[in-house]
Amino acid sequence: MNKYEYLSQPIILGGMTVKNRIFLPPMKTNYIHANHTMSEEIIGYYEKMAIGGIGLITTEAAEVDGDHLYDATILGIFDDAHVEGFKKLADALHKHGTKLSVQLIQGGPFANSKENEGRMPLSSSPIAHIWNPETPIEMTKEDIDMYKDKYAKAALRAQRAGCDAIEIHCAHGHALLGSFLSPLVNHRTDEYGGDVNGRARFLVEVVESVRKAVGDNFPISVRLSANEGEPGGNDVYDTSYIARLLEKAGVNYLHFSNGTLNDLGTLLPPTGTPKALNTIYTDIIKKAVNIPIGCVGRIKEPWVADMLIEQGRLDFVYVGRALIADPEFVKKSFEDNFDDVRPCIGCLTCLATSAAGIFMQCCMNPAIADQSRDQILEAETKKKILVIGGGPAGIEAATTASKRGHNVTLLEKEGALGGQFIIASYPPVKQELAIGLKYMIGQLKKTDCNIMLNTEATESLIREMAPDEIIISTGATAKMPGWITEMKHPNIVSAWDIFKGVTLPGMNVAIVGGGSVGCEVAEFIADRHDYRGLAGRKVTIIEMQNNIDAMDYTANRDYLMSRLQHKPINIITNAKLSTITESCVSYMDENGEHSLNNIDTVIIAMGSDANNSLINVVNNMNIPIHVIGDAKQPRKILNAIEEGRVIANSL
Repeated sequence: MNKYEYLSQPIILGGMTVKNRIFLPPMKTNYIHANHTMSEEIIGYYEKMAIGGIGLITTEAAEVDGDHLYDATILGIFDDAHVEGFKKLADALHKHGTKLSVQLIQGGPFANSKENEGRMPLSSSPIAHIWNPETPIEMTKEDIDMYKDKYAKAALRAQRAGCDAIEIHCAHGHALLGSFLSPLVNHRTDEYGGDVNGRARFLVEVVESVRKAVGDNFPISVRLSANEGEPGGNDVYDTSYIARLLEKAGVNYLHFSNGTLNDLGTLLPPTGTPKALNTIYTDIIKKAVNIPIGCVGRIKEPWVADMLIEQGRLDFVYVGRALIADPEFVKKSFEDNFDDVRPCIGCLTCLATSAAGIFMQCCMNPAIADQSRDQILEAETKKKILVIGGGPAGIEAATTASKRGHNVTLLEKEGALGGQFIIASYPPVKQELAIGLKYMIGQLKKTDCNIMLNTEATESLIREMAPDEIIISTGATAKMPGWITEMKHPNIVSAWDIFKGVTLPGMNVAIVGGGSVGCEVAEFIADRHDYRGLAGRKVTIIEMQNNIDAMDYTANRDYLMSRLQHKPINIITNAKLSTITESCVSYMDENGEHSLNNIDTVIIAMGSDANNSLINVVNNMNIPIHVIGDAKQPRKILNAIEEGRVIANSL
């Protein structure tokens, strides 16, 4: 019997039988053609998940209105020319027993005029969307009738293409239907506004219009925010009532997300947030309806998903980012092989890259943006490969090269593999990064790679080993400017030394640098709660820019900022370090020079420098060398793992 007996059971939704209870939610990839048609890349992306055993896939949102596009990289279902692409996708998934649902959307106030030949966005009320500062046009009754027809025609196209169901997007207080449903946006006083019945009327009529078009035997779902989580927004009881209206209108099952675009940390929960965090709301909603429900949100372990279904809290689960990290998540889980599931570490790289309009990328899975990287083929010529440095770049390079049949040796001067990946997992809430590193080390140890720890790569050792090619993945070192370390203060250390426990901080600490590392080390050493200075450590961040952690555009930053607000951390921005004495740190701002007195520890968090001095050692050996990861240029774990895979595949 399957270990996850509840998760692996089939379920019938409006006459559609889905083989198990794991569904893929809609997530934007940008893998489409310029004319908004389906590409081979997106079909391949979804088919990998079908091969991996998933029950139902919901496509990323598909636009029903070609005149008011959600954005430039939106998938389209607004024209009959789009049917062929959806048919190809449906056929590809059906070969593996996976069902296909198409999510329908219209951009509403999100659709800006620049991408729509000057046509202004439409909405329930003339209130600009937070991400599009254009005042939309308030829709008339005639407009509403026209868009009900657009949704119905789009659903018919999905049905004609052989898709199995459609999902209507009405979540997060955005897009067209969300702008009508949410009291944060809808301030109408006609029959499509006012109380919850008025605000839900357009959505209900769209469902009725779609049902009339596709008939009784084609499943319809709706995606809603279980709780908008904003003052004045829809709460869980509003949503429970809306769910009842939708059930009566003919919806077969419901899909719940949470929050609005005003709070990305709620909508896109980052690493360290609770598991299955939306179920505290769906527990209430489930009691209000008789149709099956599921939800998304940090459900990434099969035992969590199975337990939710066993307890009757959900009928199925939506697993998103975990399937991006490993499209075989379902198959491996059902085969009790979860240790081989490439884990999602909650870094939100996938959502950040897709929101930026580029191909979706995944920190842990370098094949997502380029599917050719998934093919690790046996090398035609087997070589003796020396990988120097056991951080994420070196581990990935050694693993991939070994899988290809090369004779690989990995040298690591420290006593453990991981490099900066270890340090990255130390700050509060970031333990999940250790899960990612554990997986990578586990995969490496399953190969024939010769791993040599506590071994420094000297010239004599390299000559003795006589490799055919060398991969230098020696990472980076913490930047410690000489003019700072030469100051008279007795305790100037790097943030890395604090994380690694090399140095313990004192009770009055100044941190120079307010990027992500500076902010994380501040939280790492600060009291876990703000006791208003009662015997607590004083921590001050000094940052040159006008804001802290300014290079992180994901909800990880939102979550970090919210935590810093509740801890005894003093943040000084637009400030330039001037001098450091034996107990004082001085800085300049627009009002002149200021001093922090009685500072017993100065922590430097000013970035890192590439550690690639070995290049000079091996340059005269007539051995091909490849420099990857931070040794090439300090960047993100994403770049390190990606380069490790790419270089090993090229050898």
